[in-house]
Amino acid sequence: MTTSSPEAGPAPRRQSGARAVYEMLRERIISGALPPGERLTEPVLSAGLGVSRTPVREALLLLQAEGLVTELPTGGVRVAALDVSDARRVSAVRSRLEGLLAYEACERATPDDVARLHRLVDLMDAVRDHDDEVLRIGGQFHGEIERIAGNAWCSALLRQIGGHVDRYRVLAARRRIGTTDHVDEHRAIAYAVGQGDPVTAEATMRAHIERSAAMTEQALTARQTIPS
Repeated sequence: MTTSSPEAGPAPRRQSGARAVYEMLRERIISGALPPGERLTEPVLSAGLGVSRTPVREALLLLQAEGLVTELPTGGVRVAALDVSDARRVSAVRSRLEGLLAYEACERATPDDVARLHRLVDLMDAVRDHDDEVLRIGGQFHGEIERIAGNAWCSALLRQIGGHVDRYRVLAARRRIGTTDHVDEHRAIAYAVGQGDPVTAEATMRAHIERSAAMTEQALTARQTIPS
């Protein structure tokens, strides 16, 4: 497999250093612009991004620590694979953590919090044909649930798997385009939080994540059955 040039995006400012390179590469891995299995090397990346090899090396180490790239015995790294078994494990962890956040959000939500959740659902409904916007607003919705719950331990654990969650969320969102499923599921979560019903909020959140996991599995299976 040949190495893709990262020249398709704006080059990070030199003074931003490794963090800017890391964030750019991370976004491209999550979006699929850098596909699973793509080989990344310091010389090619530094030349394409117009930075020295030092920030590239540091960025690749950060991505490796996050599990988004894996080291090759011959040098360089490869974008981590996406597969059904990994997707199931990530979803199982996410479902439990976000289910707990939804439960605890019911105990802390104010009327203003609930109104914000419903506004986000309405925005999602308005842009349901655009996967990038659905993903962005969906992320905001889940972020609001996390903020309302105020559980620092859950938040820290979610951050550790955040890149992996987002990679699989992209696949699921693309299979929902044009449907109202995503909107309906978020609306049900917002309604349960507004009703102060923690049991239903947790169950609805977990069902939503499990539905997304099923969509992800379908997308991964379809990829594997495409003739080469």
